Amino acid sequence: MEPSIPTSFIPKRPIDPGTDTAPTRSRSVGLLSLITFVIVVGTGVAFAGVYLYERQLLSQKAKLVQSIGEARDGIGTEFVSDMKRLDARISGVKELINNHIVVTPIFEALQATTLRSIQYKEFGYMIKTDQITKTNSLVVELAGSAKNYASIALQSDAFSSNKLIKNPVFSNLTVDDKTRNINFKLSFSVDMADLSYQAFIDSKANNPQP
Repeated sequence: MEPSIPTSFIPKRPIDPGTDTAPTRSRSVGLLSLITFVIVVGTGVAFAGVYLYERQLLSQKAKLVQSIGEARDGIGTEFVSDMKRLDARISGVKELINNHIVVTPIFEALQATTLRSIQYKEFGYMIKTDQITKTNSLVVELAGSAKNYASIALQSDAFSSNKLIKNPVFSNLTVDDKTRNINFKLSFSVDMADLSYQAFIDSKANNPQP
């Protein structure tokens, strides 16, 4: 009698439902570990970058502080010396301009006030100090001639209308034997302030010539 072959197989042990999901769990755990590793590495790289950048900023700050110190030292020595020399030169130029006088206003005043009957032959000036007021003034001395004594009187009146000419005095009146004109000497004073170069420049600026 031939052995009988079973037509169906029924397992005696139940099939474990968890055996099919094990590879999925393994892949999930591996992906999570990879992500965590990337985050950790990225954080480390970022921290290192921030640290290096901070060191670079500190180095730049140190160089800037050093440059400022060097500039301050330069300003405190050579730069200040140069500025002092420049200031001394400027002060010297200002003093020179303040003390410098021009006689052009005197000639302009004589031209504006002199009568046609008066002629000047000599011109000179000197600076004198008033012993009482201790102020300097410029004294002008001229020599000339007039047609007659009346011309001299009229000329003295004409000088009084000019603010620049002060205390005009005619002296040494003599008659010329050849021309019969009256020779004279004339002196008057002018304030130094009216003859300063700065005042002359200011007057020209305020009254430009057409």
